[in-house]
Amino acid sequence: MSQTSSHFRFCSAIAMSLILVTGCSKSGLESSFVYSDRTLSLVSEAQTGFKESPGVKKLVDERFGDPQNLRAWQKLPIDFGGFTGTVESFPEGGAAIKEVTLAFESEDLIPEELSLVQFVNGSCSGQVASVLRWDAASRTATLSNALPETPAPGDIVSIGAGDNLKMGRGLYQRHCSHCHGTSGDGNGPTAQYLYPRPRDYRHGVFKFTTTNDQAKVSRDDLTRVLRQGIPGTYMPSFLLLADNEIHSLVEYVRFLAIRGEFERKVVNELSSDYSLTAMTNRVKGGESRSDIISELKTFMADDLPGYVNDIGDELAESWSTANDEEALVAPSIPRIPDSPESRRRGRELYLSKTLNCADCHGIYGRGDGPQTTIYEKNPVTNELYPEPGLHDVWDNVNQPRVLTQGIFRGGRRPYDLFCRLHAGIKGTRMPSFKSVPHEDIWHVVNYVLSIPFEVEPGASGQASTDAAAE
Repeated sequence: MSQTSSHFRFCSAIAMSLILVTGCSKSGLESSFVYSDRTLSLVSEAQTGFKESPGVKKLVDERFGDPQNLRAWQKLPIDFGGFTGTVESFPEGGAAIKEVTLAFESEDLIPEELSLVQFVNGSCSGQVASVLRWDAASRTATLSNALPETPAPGDIVSIGAGDNLKMGRGLYQRHCSHCHGTSGDGNGPTAQYLYPRPRDYRHGVFKFTTTNDQAKVSRDDLTRVLRQGIPGTYMPSFLLLADNEIHSLVEYVRFLAIRGEFERKVVNELSSDYSLTAMTNRVKGGESRSDIISELKTFMADDLPGYVNDIGDELAESWSTANDEEALVAPSIPRIPDSPESRRRGRELYLSKTLNCADCHGIYGRGDGPQTTIYEKNPVTNELYPEPGLHDVWDNVNQPRVLTQGIFRGGRRPYDLFCRLHAGIKGTRMPSFKSVPHEDIWHVVNYVLSIPFEVEPGASGQASTDAAAE
């Protein structure tokens, strides 16, 4: 789903680093974003910062706000909603300015109703003016209170800024937060009762995509999940929501994911030297706490701002290019026709050393391969997990898909299975086989789709008579 042209006009008119407040009204849906455990594992000075240098918490809040007062960080490729106009004229005579005539790029953008005008630049930059009366014919806004300064013709104003994000926030709180949590941390009040656990967006990682192994999730991928749900899980379909509601939800989920990923990346710049554990070890090694804090203060003043800017640029690039056609998994040849010969070849590849699917999924596709019995190391702590099995980036144990059931969480279209093999499943131990010839991937797809219908699973790579007749 592409962003609206008015959004592009909105972004192009505003400096990319500008933070725009999109306040949400107080309601029974009030809630707060939470900081990650990794942020809370830093020394307090890294969390809160110093007078001259904001810490992690303020860096996140300045760019994303809280659920009641969201902030639109225009650097990011999110359809926040809204469009821009310019100041055309205002009454002369030196009186306090309470009436402003606006100009818009086209007549289609002239709003029928107008309650707020936000001044983006000029002497009134940052001012939000409440509109007492709006005359759409003359494009004249009578303001509730006089402006503190006199605007100039051509000054940019924002109309309806953040409306799309606010709609997404309301829908998310109503339909999603009880599982995924207000912050998108996968820790809503019902999450503890669900298996698999709801997705924690804060890694910026989504499992089931049609994008290549290095790309983020696309808008189309998120839209498909919202419309179809995820089979075999508690993630339902929201097919009854209107198109604009689905779009707003997609943008709000992207907003939460980028917020969490930004926080993680900023913490990464500090954690190795300024976590509570690092502080303890450094003090034990002979350094004084005061010297370490002085070093931290210098780092946060001199180096961290540059890192933060780079992180923002990196996030903007990666989340934007995920929606480009070049990011999509694109088979070089059409699907190989399903046949007994193709399935037999697919089973040979399934068992081969090249793919070695049986190591996780088992020889018969029952999800009981030998990898499910090993004890893996946690890549963060470098210690063994307390339970055997394959772990994902959220530290959850994942049983490899039981292929005999015919339930595929990322979709059961042949193309969906091709994507799982070509790009892997992001955030999990399911690897990418992008170097495998596409013809061979299609053979494996044909075999995997036949497994649930085999009389004796895995015996021949050939479906039963009934399945072959479908």
